[in-house]
Amino acid sequence: MSSFVITNARVYHTDAKEFMPGTVTVENGKITAVTTDAEYKGSLPTVDACGCCVAPGLVDVHTHGRIGHDFDSATAEQMIAMRRSYAQDGTTTLLPTVASAPMENIYAAIDAIKEVGFDGMHLEGRYLNEKRRGAHRADLLAPLDKDELSGLLDRMEPLIVHVSCAAELEGGEAFVKTAVSRGATVGLAHTDATYEDAMNALSWGVSSFTHTFNAMAPVQHRKPGPVVAALTEENAYAEIIADGFHLAPAVVKLCYQAKRPDHLVLITDSMEATGCPDGEYGIAGQKVFVRDGKAVNEEGNIAGSTITLYTAVRNLMKFAGISLAEALPCATINPARMTGLDKITGSIEVGKRADIIFIDPETCDLRRVFCAGEEITK
Repeated sequence: MSSFVITNARVYHTDAKEFMPGTVTVENGKITAVTTDAEYKGSLPTVDACGCCVAPGLVDVHTHGRIGHDFDSATAEQMIAMRRSYAQDGTTTLLPTVASAPMENIYAAIDAIKEVGFDGMHLEGRYLNEKRRGAHRADLLAPLDKDELSGLLDRMEPLIVHVSCAAELEGGEAFVKTAVSRGATVGLAHTDATYEDAMNALSWGVSSFTHTFNAMAPVQHRKPGPVVAALTEENAYAEIIADGFHLAPAVVKLCYQAKRPDHLVLITDSMEATGCPDGEYGIAGQKVFVRDGKAVNEEGNIAGSTITLYTAVRNLMKFAGISLAEALPCATINPARMTGLDKITGSIEVGKRADIIFIDPETCDLRRVFCAGEEITK
């Protein structure tokens, strides 16, 4: 890890949601000073930002893989390669997301994720409603068993853990309360819940909605379902996939306008075809076919995405008609707070890891990326 000072920068201040001239001091991979004084007179080496917008590295809390690998089956070496690839596109922190799979595969994935040194993981598989299973294979689903979950959480320690489940199923209350009591966060996912079911789940400790609208009961004016709970409950986080396929651009705009800006979370839900050409791939035990960047399984269901998180930020800007400064929290501090990663990353603050990206103020193109103070090159 290196030590340096970023100068000639427009530094992003998360609380104010604006860029201000200043400097950022990095020592041994952590941020040790953020100042509005654009002139640095110390002795550390300087990194000239050349007037770029300097922002927190992006945080993807729901992603299954990229560059031909899936977290369900990737080796530790392949995960290391994936982590670098994510960083090259601006995502400096991620929760590898494990989909429905045989238990031995889940165990192996947990062990590899821990070996590589990720901050945490997202368990999306198994505990889902078959009616809304999407791309998850039906025979890989399982009942909501709090004891089985406890065993998985034992194996995941000391990782930060986020669990997605269909909490309306039998055993849901005990399952959610077990997860929360063990320090995990929980999202309502692949769910046929009614609005009342969703509100009950929130009272048990569910704090987010996994890829809102997708794999959920649809909104009806007399049956609002989980989507209305996601968008109207101010303390609940709502994930969205802003690739233009999972949600129409107008619906992305609706989500931004309906939801508190500090509780909307951009995710990719990316699968192994991300960063690869069109062709045949896989996710959650099923074949997936990618054409023009859109991934579908043999049943025609959308099966993950091939988007990068920074592209999602730019899409949110375009679809909702907002600025970069307004969009950034949805891919930085919001997902970090949703999962408990905010103590580590998600904003440019003293004491946090030096995960930093440089963005061209005119084109919004990504220029440079630093992970824990080390520059990641293409």
